[in-house]
Amino acid sequence: MNNGVGQWQWDDVRFFLALSRERSLSGAARTLGVDHATVGRRIALLEENLGAKLFSRTPDGFATTTAGRVILKQCETMEDAALNLERLVAGHDSRTAGSVRLTATNAMTYRIIVPCIAEVCEANPDLQIDLITGVNTLDVSRREVDLAVRVMVNRPTEGSLVCRKLGEVGMTLYASPQYLANRRTPVRGAGLEGHDLITYIWGSGPQRTLSFMGESLKGARTVVRSNDQFVQLRAAANGLGIAELACLFGDSFPEVVRVWPNEAPTLRQIWLITHEDLRRATRIRLVSSAIAAAFEREAVALRHGLRRAART
Repeated sequence: MNNGVGQWQWDDVRFFLALSRERSLSGAARTLGVDHATVGRRIALLEENLGAKLFSRTPDGFATTTAGRVILKQCETMEDAALNLERLVAGHDSRTAGSVRLTATNAMTYRIIVPCIAEVCEANPDLQIDLITGVNTLDVSRREVDLAVRVMVNRPTEGSLVCRKLGEVGMTLYASPQYLANRRTPVRGAGLEGHDLITYIWGSGPQRTLSFMGESLKGARTVVRSNDQFVQLRAAANGLGIAELACLFGDSFPEVVRVWPNEAPTLRQIWLITHEDLRRATRIRLVSSAIAAAFEREAVALRHGLRRAART
């Protein structure tokens, strides 16, 4: 390696790690918030400075070379140090001005979080909220987001995370009336054999087990997968199959009905998660408190859905 090694910057490491993880210029560009040409240019410049080829093109995308693998661990150590520094500084920030990156499912963002954030931003005009919706898990520890609202079976256990239970959300199965008329309503407890399902694309990482209220999926066919709950709902409304949705969300749309309207929903826990280094930052506490209050107000609707909540 040449003398350019002394000219490394943290930004160079970000580009190197993004490409090594995503294995494509476009994927790295999305992660970094730049265009793919910028990623290619920065990697080429880094390789020139180091005097070594860090990536090779393969049919499956970019792969790290021997030189790239040699520096990978050190780059990850640099990343951890930089993120720790950012969190420590942010955690002692007393300003309400600035941005808060928040992720949640489409349904909860649509029904609860956006109205809540509207009130917070009106009272704090210098606050900016970045909302990243969907079911794919973003890493709080790596500051991909500052706050995460997640629906989980169990409480997150990572030691560096601060978790606050927001309540429980009821989930049940939805389909269009026409689908149920054409394909018959499945019998509760007898499985979904012979039915078409609308499910999730989980993205990278471990694949989660589909629930469908505990019904056997043997003999069922997945016809549509999407990480967007609005797309899932529209697919169900168009008669493509059965989707499992939050009752608070599914009940909002008359185009779909509950497959088993008299069956109690399956309950899952909702957690608000941040990193322990960030929880004292004023804007994080401000947004966290507002979200917790909003979920408390909607507790009945979250558990039972809008139709049951209205009767209650």
